[in-house]
Amino acid sequence: MKTTIIGSGQVGLCWAERLVADPVLEISLSDPQPPAAAVSWSEESGVAIRPDISGWAADQELVLLCVPGFVLPGVISSLLQHLKPGATIVDMTTAAAQAKRESSARAEAAGIGYVDIAITGAVALTGVKTPLLYAGKRNTAVESVLANAGAPVRVLPDSVPGDAVTVKLLRSVIMKGLEALAIEALPAARAYGVLDQLDAVLADVDQAPFTNLLKSMVTTHPAHAVRRHAEVLEAAAQLQSVGYPAGLTEQVAAQYAATAENVSLTGGPAEATFAASLDWLDSLALRTSTPTTAQEVSA
Repeated sequence: MKTTIIGSGQVGLCWAERLVADPVLEISLSDPQPPAAAVSWSEESGVAIRPDISGWAADQELVLLCVPGFVLPGVISSLLQHLKPGATIVDMTTAAAQAKRESSARAEAAGIGYVDIAITGAVALTGVKTPLLYAGKRNTAVESVLANAGAPVRVLPDSVPGDAVTVKLLRSVIMKGLEALAIEALPAARAYGVLDQLDAVLADVDQAPFTNLLKSMVTTHPAHAVRRHAEVLEAAAQLQSVGYPAGLTEQVAAQYAATAENVSLTGGPAEATFAASLDWLDSLALRTSTPTTAQEVSA
């Protein structure tokens, strides 16, 4: 099966290196500005990197998109000029959900399949073994390629393109937020000479599923906002006392302050449960959203 990978950065090259070993696939790449690592691999493997999408794409049966999300519309336009009906596009970008839905609609109108694949982990650490979320119509050929590569895939039920990246970006709110807090806290921990001790006292996080911890945080957040606000302010002051920035920690403190104020105004959640806390947070979000935003969310 003729398969091309659009984009030869970390993700594209990682998948090219793995898929070239699949005897069922005939692999090629396309990238107008391939990085040095991809050029070197191309020379060693003999797999061509084409500079643009043109007539050569007409016989491609499977296309993996491994490009930055913001270029998705332009790449789709180029592909649809050349791909024949029956081909399938596997969108592994981090483009916004709406961009993926629009691209999917354009592809389907041209008789081309479209699958939304979200990479939910660090490719630099786990390569093609990084977990994937699959959204869209089930495609036997795509699922076979992913399975043969050894990629762990979770198919989202009753999903359409855009659903997988929606889940991924919500995950990113949490994980990238933790990363930002880590780069604020860990250098200061080393400066205080307590980095090992911090590791030790964080061990309780490993004692229960991470998602249970998150739900517990949301459940208890309104009732404990005042106390936690004071604690976070002290934490920010401690960072600053050794000359380390505390901008994000101060933003966290501001969130607790806002919650405390909203509890005093509204009385807080109806009961101390996860569902009730979500309902209360939803009421705050809808109260502060513009009409356009609310309409977009409901759509």
